[in-house]
Amino acid sequence: MRGHTIKPCAQAVVGVLLAVSVMVEPVLADSHASNQLAFTKGKFAVPIDPDAVKADWTARGYSNPKVNYYAPGWSKGEHTHPVHIIVTMIVGRMEFIIAGQRFVVEPGDELLYPAHAAHSARNLHDGASHMMESSKR
Repeated sequence: MRGHTIKPCAQAVVGVLLAVSVMVEPVLADSHASNQLAFTKGKFAVPIDPDAVKADWTARGYSNPKVNYYAPGWSKGEHTHPVHIIVTMIVGRMEFIIAGQRFVVEPGDELLYPAHAAHSARNLHDGASHMMESSKR
């Protein structure tokens, strides 16, 4: 009975997949730990359970989240914060421009941006947007 062998082409594909998984996985897993810009569409189930968001964020070292309300037409030009910020929308729709990238945050989405990241924000919703926010040093 012959031993099982993998053809050289298949070996190369397996090798590349293993190498990529080793390189990519730590970066993805590390995005929250290193406080790099990260956007996760649909991170939390809608309707939002504030306790689930709080449990997730506090486990990652963020402060007790609070809910802020942004009136229709609200906007704030480019500015920074001295802390890392994490947000999720409860009701409404907000636009963030961070490092030249546009993010539209809707209910359940999570956006994390690092301290000192220049950004602008505006309410795109025709009513008040309700957003959970937290921070860490």
